[in-house]
Amino acid sequence: MRKHPRQRNTLVAGVAATAATALLAAGGSGAALATTVGAASVRPAAAAPVRAAAGTAARAVLLINGDQLVLRKAPGGGQAIALLAAPGSGPLSGLDVGQRIEAIPADAQPYLGQGLDPSLFDLSSLQRAETGGELPVQVTFGGRRPALPGVTITRWGRGTANGYLTASSARIFGTALERQARADYARASYGTDGMFSGGVEIALAGTAAQKTRARPNFAMHALTVTATNLKGKPATGGSSLTVVNAGDWRKFGDPDEVYSTFYHGTAKYSVPAGTYWAIADFANSTFTSQRIVVLPQFTVTGKTTTVHVSERAATSKLAVVTARPAVFQIATLAIVRGGLHGTAATYEALDFGGPLWISPTATRPTVGTLRTYTSAQLTSPAKAAGAPYAYNLAYAGPNGTIPGQRFVVAPASLATVKERYYQDVTSTGSWMTFGGFPEASGFLLTLAAPLRLPGLQTQYMSAGPSIVWSSSYFEFASNFFGSGQNDTFRTYRAGRQLTEDWNQYPLHPQQDVQLLHGSAAQLNPVYASAFRQGNVLWLAPNPFSDNYFGHTGDGLVASPGVTVTGSYSIYQNGVRIGSGNPEYGIAPVSLSSKPAAIKFVLTAGRLGKSYPDSPSSRTVWTWPSAPQPAATLPVGWFCGYVIVGNLAEPDRHCSMQPLLTLAYQVHGLALNGTAPPGQQVIGLSVSHIQAAKPSAITGASAQVSYNDGQTWQPATVTSSGGGNFRISFTAPGGVDPTLRVSATDAAGGSITETIIRAYGVAS
Repeated sequence: MRKHPRQRNTLVAGVAATAATALLAAGGSGAALATTVGAASVRPAAAAPVRAAAGTAARAVLLINGDQLVLRKAPGGGQAIALLAAPGSGPLSGLDVGQRIEAIPADAQPYLGQGLDPSLFDLSSLQRAETGGELPVQVTFGGRRPALPGVTITRWGRGTANGYLTASSARIFGTALERQARADYARASYGTDGMFSGGVEIALAGTAAQKTRARPNFAMHALTVTATNLKGKPATGGSSLTVVNAGDWRKFGDPDEVYSTFYHGTAKYSVPAGTYWAIADFANSTFTSQRIVVLPQFTVTGKTTTVHVSERAATSKLAVVTARPAVFQIATLAIVRGGLHGTAATYEALDFGGPLWISPTATRPTVGTLRTYTSAQLTSPAKAAGAPYAYNLAYAGPNGTIPGQRFVVAPASLATVKERYYQDVTSTGSWMTFGGFPEASGFLLTLAAPLRLPGLQTQYMSAGPSIVWSSSYFEFASNFFGSGQNDTFRTYRAGRQLTEDWNQYPLHPQQDVQLLHGSAAQLNPVYASAFRQGNVLWLAPNPFSDNYFGHTGDGLVASPGVTVTGSYSIYQNGVRIGSGNPEYGIAPVSLSSKPAAIKFVLTAGRLGKSYPDSPSSRTVWTWPSAPQPAATLPVGWFCGYVIVGNLAEPDRHCSMQPLLTLAYQVHGLALNGTAPPGQQVIGLSVSHIQAAKPSAITGASAQVSYNDGQTWQPATVTSSGGGNFRISFTAPGGVDPTLRVSATDAAGGSITETIIRAYGVAS
């Protein structure tokens, strides 16, 4: 793929050889909700709930150019999508309309609708279609059977063929696509020659049959957009166009119709009358830089309308000035155009280090709203002394106009987060921090940057009540599945200095938490970890979590060299009513309509040389449960979705169950997961999961074992009040204590947790 000299410091070893990674938050906690804010929300009496997936394992899907998308549970309870891009990847652009999100590499964009179907970049369609790491495609053609690099054909027909690409063969196709795009740049012949000659069209298998010829419900009008390049001549190669109705994208905004490419300076559409906005994307001949020109508003009336864009209008280059020396890694520019009736469309440009220019504007649109959101990530130079550091920055433009894109970072506007990464084995891992303004959450983008582990790092964060951030940490850069911790969304106060502990042992199940308030919480709701809706019980704990409030582990996810084991059982009044393997989630169970005593037993194992400490745990919860038909979760939480019109909205009609939770603080724990031999002191905090009705903590006890639980010795437990306790015992050097801790509350609830080889004691 492309080689870019400025990319060497942005690569992460071990993922597809070396990989830059961008994270796009989508689904329940971000994009799907951000576009519905302000819409009418009348709940139908018979609305059917659509359940949020909980406890699902991470998986990968494939783009046609060889980039891979890793799907994960997002900190806000929805779904996160990590884009594993090839080294030196050029810009990426995306469009978020309604609940459809597309992510398109720059060298693929000129072929949309003329060689490459938009379905190949529709994230939801990719999730549904791909199985076993294969991307199924359908090829249509008008002439001879085409030979497409990397595509394995399984069935031929007259004018059609079905086949697939794998992770390796898609990279072959991606190399050919890049070579084709560079050749077509000079000729402006996109989709007419080379591997697209003979009318070749490639689509995601199964989507072509679903499409029917549109029958407009209103009169259509001709729209012509003309364009000139930097030399003032008609724009040709590398220039693409997106046109969306500004009043309501549903009138004209479907990704199957909005894209076009300039041919000798002209692009044409057939659209209904109305008010529109357009984004022209001018790429250079190597597809490593972008100039974005925005027409914020124009009106289509009569039979023919012509508007003009000039590449020269993109005069503001995105630049960031920081107090400490920093290397630019990634920047995103989101342009959010709010329409009528709560509709909104977001166009986003992602840059991995190549230049990005934008056209500033001075006139506010008269229809709908417009606002830009810029984010940037910079890291310390490779040879910088001391612990590495990073800047995570977010800026919101003024309402109605697009400002210049040069930002001078004021240290007083930042929060400082000093991070300690605990790990019992040494490795090159990676970290991510993504976020910004929730209104721009159609895409939340970041890089995965390498980090020597165990280790230290400092992050400087743009601070403010309207800026949300979430971080993730991966123990191994070669494994993004089941090997780290995820943070919930949180905000920071300017000038504040914090210390954040990652992966601090012992690891054990934790529940999701909500740290946001007001509109930020509403835009980023958290999926409830244990709730009752009517007489149905739903549970979704997160095994292998650390003890920092807001962190959750990846849970039971199989990965190379690691064996995962687990089981769960649910009892009602002593009778088992549910059981299974938690690796694929915990199935809901039906409860009695009368008050009952519930017991939930969860075991989780992650076995392999990569995880010597806290490799397995067994947790038993008990609590009383009764129907609460009028219960509603606080704003910022949800327990599923209901369909309102054509939109999925979060449902809060359920009751959180009062499960107890534990948090540990091993005194003197080193970053390698070991404590000094002799007297062991562990702080213990006992509480209930958030949004549940609390009751007084009545006691706690603990035992310790030095032979993986075959025999036990009592530990001393003293209370300091408020659910806080101190566990102490004496341990010889070179052992790995196994802990068993129990706690109770005044309502009859309890928790008993056994953690095998919870942490290490130094020799």
